[in-house]
Parts: sequence; structure tokens; C-alpha cells
Amino acid sequence: MLVVLLTLWMWVGYLMGFVSLVVSQSTSHDATSTTTQIDPELFAKAITHAKTMAITNDPAHKQHIRQHQQLLDQLQSGNIEALYTVAQSLNQRGAGDDRITSVQLWHALADGPAAHVPSAVALGFSYAEVDKQLALKYFVQAAQGKGDSGPHQAAAFNAGRLFLELNDAASSLAYIRACANVQQQFPAYATPQLTQTCREAYETLSLQIRQETTSPPGIEDAAEIFLYSSIDEFPQPNTKEFGIWARGMEYLEAYAALVREGKARGDISGNRKGQTYLLAAQQELDQLKSGYGSNMSELQRYLLEIILGRVQFLMTAMETEEGDEL
Repeated sequence: MLVVLLTLWMWVGYLMGFVSLVVSQSTSHDATSTTTQIDPELFAKAITHAKTMAITNDPAHKQHIRQHQQLLDQLQSGNIEALYTVAQSLNQRGAGDDRITSVQLWHALADGPAAHVPSAVALGFSYAEVDKQLALKYFVQAAQGKGDSGPHQAAAFNAGRLFLELNDAASSLAYIRACANVQQQFPAYATPQLTQTCREAYETLSLQIRQETTSPPGIEDAAEIFLYSSIDEFPQPNTKEFGIWARGMEYLEAYAALVREGKARGDISGNRKGQTYLLAAQQELDQLKSGYGSNMSELQRYLLEIILGRVQFLMTAMETEEGDEL
């Protein structure tokens, strides 16, 4: 499916790039979640830089001094938001050592007990061009949110974009869909513009997968992608239709286990057991298609046809082989 991913990369990567919108975070944290402890040497660097932040030409000089003193007081108590503010200031200065210190501060905040969401987002951007797997880790962390900080919508989009670049269509769909659906589930953390951007990206990727002819999804790809192929998140967990899908996949996995063990071919008993698993899977998936096809997205109907077509091919091949052996 590499052609599909590269096509959407052109649309998302060059036209839009990484989304840097910062969704406002809740400030209603309890006392234990607003402070943290970091390495003393790193803390000393933060204090040293914070003192230089008092230098200003701002006409509202007295107000600036009061705000700066408040920042220093918060730093002394290990306030997370104050440390994050200092890290941002260090990063914006552009000097090599300052940027390294800013990243170290973001790590202390994102990797610590607070799992600070804005710091995780900042790390995602910091590593996006040099270590995509590490960038992905922090975008995913931010997309999931933490405590009173809900999911970071832009981080979900950026995680989807990186999964796409790493040729993982299922995870890309999952996170771009999560970005599109933040508005429904966590409206305080969503913006209409980014919601629309994510919906368009999701629809474009879905269409590209359906239209791909050079390297269309195989049965494993189709099965992996299926659950993430509906913007409405069909089928919902703990529903009858989800149970039907899950049982179909369990039968296919049982067949796959026979193949891995070398028992599906060349052995009459294994052959018949494999046919039983495939037939059971076919029956479950046919039931899903006939009973819930209208609830599926176009991409899901396309993927289900791929799975059923491959199951039928395997059953025919096994029946032929058994006939030859007899």
C-alpha cells in the first residue's frame, strides 16, 4: 500500500505540514498535579534563564516585573506551567545549548508523573524531522491526554500523519479519526477548523485506499484497517455487530495458526480443520455484511469484500487439494 501512503503524503505533508495549533488545556488541577521535581542541575539552568526574562522594554514595566516575580516564585515551588514557560523561552532563543536545555525540561515534564501534555506536544515537534518514532511516541501521548488535560487534537492529527509516513494505514486512520471526533467527545479541546481538516484528511485517505489498484490491501491489511475505517466508529464495542466481527476474526486467526504450524496443507485432518475455520469465518462475515452493510462506510464494505473474496479463494484451494489427496 506504499503508493497510497505516498499519494496522501503529498496532500497532507507538503500542503499542510504538521499542525501546530495548541488546544487550550484545563487549569483545574489539584495541588499535587501542578508541581514536580526535576534534576537539580537542570532546575538551576531554568532559574538562571528565568532571571534573564525580566529584561524588557515593555512600557508596562511594573506589571512585567510583578509577572516575572510571580514566575520566579512558581519556579521555586516546581510549578509545571512555570517550567514549561521557561522551556519555551529557552527554545525560542535558538542557541544550541538553550535548545538542548529546553528539550531536557520538556522531557522532565512529559516523562514525569504529570505526563504534561503541552510538553509532550513540544517534544513531538522537536523530534519530527530527526527521530520519527520518538516524535510519534510523544504525539500519541499528547493525543491521549492526561487527567484534567483532555486529548490534544493537533497531536492526534500529527500522530496520524507520522503513522502514514511509517506505512501504517490502520493507525493513521485511527488517529486522524480521533482528531476528527474530538469535537463530539471532548468539545472543549477541539476547534472547528482542525476538526474539518481531520475529516478531510480521513476522507481522502479512505478514498485513496479504495481506489488503489497497484497494491491493494491484502486480507491481513483489510482486517487490520476495518475497525478504523468508519468515521462513525462502526462497529461500536459491546454490540452484537462487533461480536460478529470479532468471532469472524477469531476463526481466521485459528486458520492462520494452522498455517503457521504447517498443518493446513498436506494433512487431511489439518486441511479439514482449516476448512471448518474458514467456513465459520465466512458465515460470520456474511452475516455482518447482510445485517449491517448499510451501517458500514464505503471503505469498510470494500475491505469486507476483500476479506470474503480471499476466504472463498482459500476454501476452494483447500477443497481442491483434499480432492487430489483422496
